[in-house]
Amino acid sequence: MTTNIPSHLEFRLADKDSVQMDETEIINFLEQPLIMRIGLIDRRDKFPLVHPVWYYYDQGKFFVATYRDGQKAKSLRQNPALYFLVDSDPADGPPLGVRGKAKVSVVDDAEYATRVTVRNIIRYLGSLDGKAAQKIKETGKESCVLEITPLYIASWKF
Repeated sequence: MTTNIPSHLEFRLADKDSVQMDETEIINFLEQPLIMRIGLIDRRDKFPLVHPVWYYYDQGKFFVATYRDGQKAKSLRQNPALYFLVDSDPADGPPLGVRGKAKVSVVDDAEYATRVTVRNIIRYLGSLDGKAAQKIKETGKESCVLEITPLYIASWKF
């Protein structure tokens, strides 16, 4: 994974009662296969939606593959504002995480979406072996990519 961080990306403390992670800690944290939750506004009724997603982080962006005609993609095409959260409460350590506001580009390219899907399958399942991995890989053909560019990343650890 490339860990170049854009110089414009601002890092903040998320909670005054916690400690801010440094950039290396944030990168190491985001390399773990944790679930990201994204918050967006539903284009149909303007109510908030929160979805769990697989992602990878590279060069200051998060990459998510999602169904091209699904509500996440449709809503983000209309309103590209997004809130994200990745957190963990490990048994062997204190809670920690990152969150922030972001802008999203929805990229309608099935080959690109399949590459992102494959990378996330390997990240979360460990390989492309097995029925589940193959079934998920097939969804790439009908997917798009959400390129999530954080406006800032707020972090915490206790």
